[in-house]
Amino acid sequence: MPTHQANENDTPEEVIPRNIARFGPSLFLKGELSGSEDIVIEGHFQGKIDLRNNNILVGETGKIKADIWANNITIKGSVEGNIHAANKVFISTKGQLKGDINAPTISIMDGARFRGSVKMAEEAKQSLPSEKERELFPSQQDTEAEQSETEGGTEDEDSPKFPDV
Repeated sequence: MPTHQANENDTPEEVIPRNIARFGPSLFLKGELSGSEDIVIEGHFQGKIDLRNNNILVGETGKIKADIWANNITIKGSVEGNIHAANKVFISTKGQLKGDINAPTISIMDGARFRGSVKMAEEAKQSLPSEKERELFPSQQDTEAEQSETEGGTEDEDSPKFPDV
């Protein structure tokens, strides 16, 4: 939530919420990025991004070559690398992603470019081991039975129900 209310005398910089960092379009950085605030990336970044509890917006001019850990990530520019999101990954109509996604919620708009694989779990941090997945995914009934066993036989009424395909 912004800490400053806009008025007609404010410059554009004054109405930007203070808890969002901005990585401008003329910047290029190689290395590791970590911290505890949300960020808008409009420049070029190469390396690793670890903002597990925060949100990332890759602007239309943003170009990233990195593995990314975040709470939510919105891609309007270009990302090459694997994404691990605790909540949601959104790829806009002009967004491009080349890499794997591990997130509970994914939204890819018409026109977006995506090349990679998707792994969805209720909580990305608690995703199943690959050997266990191979045992669980032969049929939807097996998956539901295993899920019921791991949850102590109770169903989560808030979880989405998918029709048989």
